[in-house]
Amino acid sequence: MAEAASLPNWPARLGEDLAAAYLGVSKTNFRGKWQSRQYPQPVREGNRLLWSRVQLDRFVEAQFGLTSANEQGDDTWADLR
Repeated sequence: MAEAASLPNWPARLGEDLAAAYLGVSKTNFRGKWQSRQYPQPVREGNRLLWSRVQLDRFVEAQFGLTSANEQGDDTWADLR
């Protein structure tokens, strides 16, 4: 498990505690914001609510007016098509 934590883009899905920490807000603040639809919405898997790390990244990028490399036309992988 410790080896997996060092992988890029891991974990892909975050529970409420980790998603709140990832955004740098309290769990209470996070819960209030997603329940009022100000934050990205989770998916339910069994009893768990999960957020996509990529979705949270995009939310932060939009908050700060940033764009991802793909939105800027980065075609680094174009040579592999």
